[in-house]
Amino acid sequence: MWVDIARRTFAVIILKVTGIFVGGAVIGLELTQAVAMAAFAGIIDVSQELSRSYLADGKLDPDEINKSFGKIAESSNKATPKK
Repeated sequence: MWVDIARRTFAVIILKVTGIFVGGAVIGLELTQAVAMAAFAGIIDVSQELSRSYLADGKLDPDEINKSFGKIAESSNKATPKK
């Protein structure tokens, strides 16, 4: 279970890197700073969603984990402009 969460968190970080990298380039951040910010933002997003699921009933089951990552994926799709 924890390996799955770690892999999915890494995928969230990859999604965040694209947006933060572009924004960071505009304001003059170095690549390493942009990646660090993306990692931090991704970890915080995952932590918040999993915490919400845990608070609801005091446990995390695979279905709750899937729903949490699904919400993150949906919000990331909404943030990406459609062509």
